[in-house]
Amino acid sequence: MDKRFKPLSPVEELQARRALADELAAYPCMPIPAVIRKIRATLRLTIGEYAKLCGVSARTLQDIEREESSPTLVTAEKLLRPMGMAPGAALKPRQR
Repeated sequence: MDKRFKPLSPVEELQARRALADELAAYPCMPIPAVIRKIRATLRLTIGEYAKLCGVSARTLQDIEREESSPTLVTAEKLLRPMGMAPGAALKPRQR
């Protein structure tokens, strides 16, 4: 837990997760780095803690959040898993 914040009660944490899920559902085209940053900040985790939780290196997570590198599909899946999400794409319909 990021020491800059007072720990949340279980009820507060559940409310924060629900609000985050609603916000992310409202903006399905949000870039993956922004989604990951928002998830990590809402869960009040440091980069190291979130990286360990997801099974990726802290450096990889840091580079993705700063948009210095793009995550592979496998890495994106690992980073979105704590919120029960998976990467997806919104496809524009073909014009005939």
